[in-house]
Amino acid sequence: MIELTTPLPFISDPGHGWLRVPLSDIVALGIESDISPYSFIDRKFAYLEEDDDCAVFVQACKAKNIPMPTIKEKYVEYFNRNRPSFGDPQFSSSFWNKLRS
Repeated sequence: MIELTTPLPFISDPGHGWLRVPLSDIVALGIESDISPYSFIDRKFAYLEEDDDCAVFVQACKAKNIPMPTIKEKYVEYFNRNRPSFGDPQFSSSFWNKLRS
């Protein structure tokens, strides 16, 4: 059974919100190709956009009968959007394959 990281921070600023999920959890759920370019990524975490990509995460948990992790809300005045988005060339299939191994 897959065990996801918990709790997960839901980060919001005055304009929007993102669920920060370890990339290892994204890979474990097999949803890396289902995340839109509206979500951000860095070398350790995905920042799943609240409107669509959070739902992809929740649906994947339900589909695999994995309990949804606890979510802790965190408000920030400014969220740095200067991160690569999903689909950025630096996060190609070789990047995801490396995480799987």
